[in-house]
This record gives sequence, C-alpha cells and structure tokens, in this order.
Amino acid sequence: MIKCPFKQGEFVTYSPSRRGHGLDDADLLEIGKTYRIDRIEKDNYVVVDGYCHPGGGIYWTEFKKLDVGTIQ
Repeated sequence: MIKCPFKQGEFVTYSPSRRGHGLDDADLLEIGKTYRIDRIEKDNYVVVDGYCHPGGGIYWTEFKKLDVGTIQ
C-alpha cells in the first residue's frame, strides 16, 4: 500500500473512482471541486475541511493533486 502523497493544508480535487463515489453515500463532496486537506488519517485517508466521513476519511486515490491556478 502506497502512503498518501498529500500533506495537510494542500488543495486537492475530488476525482473519485466509480467504487469510491459509491462509498460516499451522502454525496457530500462534489466531483471536480477543489478542497483543502484538514488532515490525513492513518497515512492513507484524506479528511477535507468541512467534511465528516463516518470512516474517518476518504482514501487518498480518490483525489488528484491540484493543478496550479485552478482553485474553484
């Protein structure tokens, strides 16, 4: 398992796989939207500002590193 390459405070874009999107039951995150990382749980799970996932976060592969100049 590869450790999350992101760091707290970085901005990422939510870009889930079909399976990952299915795990987000409440659809509280918007696909393609940029979020700031509040914290990383267990070296693999991203928790973004304003989002409380019941499992503690969303696996880091469901996000993409933000391209410079694309904050939404």
